Amino acid sequence: MEWSSPRALDSDVPTVAPGCPSAVTSRLWYRAPLSDAPDALIGGRHVVMIGEYFAEALGGAGWPDGACLFLSGSDALFFSPAAIAAVPHLLVACGAQPSPPPERIGVTMLAGRETDWDLLPYELH
Repeated sequence: MEWSSPRALDSDVPTVAPGCPSAVTSRLWYRAPLSDAPDALIGGRHVVMIGEYFAEALGGAGWPDGACLFLSGSDALFFSPAAIAAVPHLLVACGAQPSPPPERIGVTMLAGRETDWDLLPYELH
C-alpha cells in the first residue's frame, strides 16, 4: 500500500513516504461553509482571494490531476480529494470538514481543469 503525507508548498518534506512510488488517492472531499456573519471563518468576500491562493498553491505543486476548487452557490467551497494534500493549511484556515462532493447543479469551478467537472456526481433519475 502506498502512503502520502501532506506538505506545505515551501517545505522540503516529500509528498510520498520513502520507498513508495506514488501517493494514495482518496475520494474524500472537504467542504468549507461560507457566511457573511462577523464571527465566521470565511465570508463571501473572501472567495476570490481563496480561489487565487488555491490556484497559486496548486500551481506550485505541479497541479495534480483532479485538483480543483468549486463554489456551491454562495453556500460553501469544495476542495477535491486530489487538492487536499497540497493545501492542508488552507483547509484548516477555512474550517473545511470532510464531505460528499458538491452536486453539479448550481456550482462554479473557481480553479481546475475542464475535465475536473467529471469528478462531480451526475444527478440520479
